[in-house]
Amino acid sequence: LPHNMESATPIQQPLISVVIPVYNVQNYVRKCIESVIRQTYTRLEILVVDDGSTDDSGRICDEMAAAETRIQVFHTPNGGLSAARNVGIDHATGEYIAFVDSDDWIEPDMYDFLYRQIVNYDADISVCSHYIDKGGKICCKRQVNYPILCNRDEAMEMLMTDKILHNYAWDKLYRRSLFDGLHYPVGILYEDIAFTYKVMYRTQRVLVYALPKYHYTVRPGSIVSARYTVNRNYSYFNAEYQLMTFMAEHGYRNGARHLVRRGIHTLKRLILSDASDDMLREILQRLQPYHCIGIKQIGLANVWRRWMMEHHLAVYKRLYVLSKKLLGKAPKNNG
Repeated sequence: LPHNMESATPIQQPLISVVIPVYNVQNYVRKCIESVIRQTYTRLEILVVDDGSTDDSGRICDEMAAAETRIQVFHTPNGGLSAARNVGIDHATGEYIAFVDSDDWIEPDMYDFLYRQIVNYDADISVCSHYIDKGGKICCKRQVNYPILCNRDEAMEMLMTDKILHNYAWDKLYRRSLFDGLHYPVGILYEDIAFTYKVMYRTQRVLVYALPKYHYTVRPGSIVSARYTVNRNYSYFNAEYQLMTFMAEHGYRNGARHLVRRGIHTLKRLILSDASDDMLREILQRLQPYHCIGIKQIGLANVWRRWMMEHHLAVYKRLYVLSKKLLGKAPKNNG
């Protein structure tokens, strides 16, 4: 693969539409928008969607738009993250589109970096890595110091393994045409998992260069702050189920294996969050069509767990909760 890192210098840079959904982030949104304004890639339209904020976020957005002609602000009734992103998609006019969450921020050269990779490799999507900012500490999620060029099928396989290529909306620059006729699903959690694969499946080439350019902020009260809750874990399984069944139905041989592995993992989390037996059995029933997935694909331990939950659910629950208590790994609350 070529390693040309020189800036692409077309006669005129194409327009990039940057969509920023905003909801009750008055302490973060200014830094977020400023980081987009200060991009070294300057030909941007910045589409800020105030999703019915009840704090000072909307006023801050309007104030910044008054001082920066590239910003457009849309005030909408609260509909959630997906609905706000969809407003931005519908108003985007750029050849490329990107997303930034309003409590996060980006490095000054993020879009210059991502655009250069699209030009250098004739890619449909360019992907970087990210930092995690938590409590004043910053760490890099993952870094790979060389570009990885994938065809569509390779990218889809990488999306399933969720190691270098992830379902996040915000670590990518996309050709906007990939979104024609597509919208984020409204009213669900883990909407990225239930959506990104649809965009990825339309690509011919995806360039992954996992250098960190995005800062993901972990804050109290954020949308992903709760881990062991029934609703979040069940929603996670539903999103994964959509992704993996699509993969399996479209001939990706690892789709069924990943679905069963993640299904079993979700069942364990739901047991710790005190989910009902009916919910656990419903998930087990949805995994039944993939019962041919055995020891070779998911390992002996997962085959045993699946069998125990199918045939001796009450016993397995007691054993699993007891083992976590003995190891000191049981959740502090069930939520």
